[in-house]
Amino acid sequence: MFVIDTRMKLILFVMINFMVFGLKDFVLGSICFIAICLLVLLMGQKKRVCKYAIFYIVIVLIQEVCSYAPQSIYSIVSIFTLFIRVMIPIVLFASTFIATTKVNEMIAAMYSLRIPRSIVITFAMTLRFFPTFGEEMRNIYDAMKLRGITFSLRNILTRPFILLEAMFVPIIMRSASISEELSASAITRGLDNPEKRSSFVIFKIHKSDVLVLSIFVTLFILLFYYKYKIYGRV
Repeated sequence: MFVIDTRMKLILFVMINFMVFGLKDFVLGSICFIAICLLVLLMGQKKRVCKYAIFYIVIVLIQEVCSYAPQSIYSIVSIFTLFIRVMIPIVLFASTFIATTKVNEMIAAMYSLRIPRSIVITFAMTLRFFPTFGEEMRNIYDAMKLRGITFSLRNILTRPFILLEAMFVPIIMRSASISEELSASAITRGLDNPEKRSSFVIFKIHKSDVLVLSIFVTLFILLFYYKYKIYGRV
């Protein structure tokens, strides 16, 4: 498995966001997506790449099929599918980033890049919130099944308000509790301490990291150059 320095992952993530949102054209955007897929493959996430590649192809096919539909329908669907197609590469790399990086490594990398403390704390709290929230969602759904309230067509049609109440009220209550627990945990660990933080995580940039970054910088320049040549603007 290809291991990339956490700081390089952060830089690549920012660069990929600029590339994806700046290259909405199908051909240029697809080239960017293929490059991200190759990088994720090198990072050992084959199943993830296959899943997102299939999803990307399905979205493109839906967009092509809807081009034969009436103009009003095509306009709505094209906007929706364009947004999804643009977001797929970002979500692919972001999910790979989270799966291959520990939270303490990510925080240490952000501090080493001199990112403002307020952003680091917010980012760290967000990363710790969603896994806990996902677990709570599974618990809530298990409780709903015990009460005979599940996401079925019959319940959606006959008991929509009971279904929403059984789902959203516990979500709101648990979200508030999780936020308080994470805040208390962060304060206990000294996350708001204004002094310079020490870390057990030691970062070292290798030649492979420089190579990957160089390839993506070159790709970034080339793709935007071709966009300028095609459309006359960046």
